[in-house]
Amino acid sequence: MSENDVAAEPAAVPKTRARKEPKPKPPPTDLGPIQVLRHTGLAEWQWDAGTTAGLIPPADCGGRWSIVVADQVAARRDEIVAAVGTEAPIGGRRAAARLAERTGLPVDKSDVEALADAGALAVVGWYKEWPLWDCRALDAVDVDQLGAVVAERQAWLAASVSKWDAPAYLGWRRDEFERVAKERGLSPGRQERYAKADLDALAGDDDLIEQVRVDRLLMSHQAAQHLEIRPTDFKYLLAADLIAPRRHTSVEITRYRDVSVPLYRVGDLEALREHPGIDWEAVHAVKAGEPSPLRELARRPVDRAAVVRRWVAELGDRHGIEVWAWFHPGAGRWEVDWERVDGAPTEKQVRQAITNHPYLKEHRHEIAVATEAGAAIRWARAMREPGAAVILDTETTGLAGYLVEVAVVDACTGETLLDTLVAPGCEVEPEARWVHGITDAALADAPPLAEVLPRLLEVTGGKTVLAYNAEFDHSTIARHAGRDGLNAAHLGDLGTWSCLMGRRSDWELVRRWLPLGGGHRALGDCQTAYELLCAMTAPLRTPKVARR
Repeated sequence: MSENDVAAEPAAVPKTRARKEPKPKPPPTDLGPIQVLRHTGLAEWQWDAGTTAGLIPPADCGGRWSIVVADQVAARRDEIVAAVGTEAPIGGRRAAARLAERTGLPVDKSDVEALADAGALAVVGWYKEWPLWDCRALDAVDVDQLGAVVAERQAWLAASVSKWDAPAYLGWRRDEFERVAKERGLSPGRQERYAKADLDALAGDDDLIEQVRVDRLLMSHQAAQHLEIRPTDFKYLLAADLIAPRRHTSVEITRYRDVSVPLYRVGDLEALREHPGIDWEAVHAVKAGEPSPLRELARRPVDRAAVVRRWVAELGDRHGIEVWAWFHPGAGRWEVDWERVDGAPTEKQVRQAITNHPYLKEHRHEIAVATEAGAAIRWARAMREPGAAVILDTETTGLAGYLVEVAVVDACTGETLLDTLVAPGCEVEPEARWVHGITDAALADAPPLAEVLPRLLEVTGGKTVLAYNAEFDHSTIARHAGRDGLNAAHLGDLGTWSCLMGRRSDWELVRRWLPLGGGHRALGDCQTAYELLCAMTAPLRTPKVARR
């Protein structure tokens, strides 16, 4: 073999693995609910209607249809469509609109139902609790029959009153009307309406009208107005047992609290006008601020607020301590608390003193002892002891960011112990910058946390660290120190911290967190928190406390 013969020999072709063609999937032997609709070309409502009419057999493969049955239904599609129609059943309002458009009559949903009651229409399905109507049957409704139904409804509307307007038609309250209607066996007719003739019959019964009037129930201020006297005068009538409520009703005064309100019968009030011991002319003639002539009939009811305050003062004098009392409007009760010092009574002793009191014992279940607000006062006083605590606040690059500013003030004196910017090592988020106003440019020459931390640990060491939302400030310092490989020492221990925000909510008798309003700079927030802590060392005084 020559050299030319070798060069001309073709290169060896590498062997390749032959590609296997995928095996075709076998045709399905049964179809599910969605597949069978696609296979037959029927809409879901047509399938349901055809099934109801017996034109489509039920599933024969465990909730699915065999391909044989599906092919049979597909072959009979035109027959099924001809039987069930091409338009889906519609609800009452659309049915009324369809009839109105065809006939020009003012058709209402109730007219469609009236046609069904007359046998001119049939319900072909349901959507929840509402009936559905066949469009072909609607198109076949006789115009004269529909006109008679519409005219009958309009005549009924003119001769009737809705159940909501029936009490006002008679000048009664709803509960009065419902009671009389039940007693007389009066029930609404078509469209939940009462016939005017039936209502006029009630209005023409003078004895019934008078009975409804004298049985009417009024609240105390309405009762005083009915007698044309002052609320104070009415209280004397109650204290003298000359009038008593017929029943009580519950009235919601806050989201979490209802009160029981007494109701007085008009007939009982008017009977007082014949009382031989009451000079009604003198009562009506009395002017605002003048003593009531009725005071001779009964001693004025005890002022519970005055009794509570007097008892609190006596308790404090007896033990040589400061005792606090305030009315909690949200809970609807009085709260009592006191200094916990040597010689102070125990909770058990205070409760026993209330039980032994000739008047307060009746209200002992409405007087709370040793409360969260009292605990907040004692806590604030403890935090203001010399060397006990400091107040700390931070500003950050974001809600889950790093320090840009930190300040500390003494909780006893308000003296500023630390106030410095801190280089965060990252950019300030726009939302945070909008809140506190600290820019990246302002932080260009700020010291890093590694330089600030020793002084921060020094001024907070051995003290309780107070913060407004302590968990946020604690987590920010711990996060920043951890990122920079620094030891946060006692500031990394949440047990060192105490939350001023939560204590403030207890002190102000609310169940929500309140904004501090310090201006969103670390030192300003610390100073505002210090002022708040000082205020918390005494009971909160509000106009609401003076009630009851």
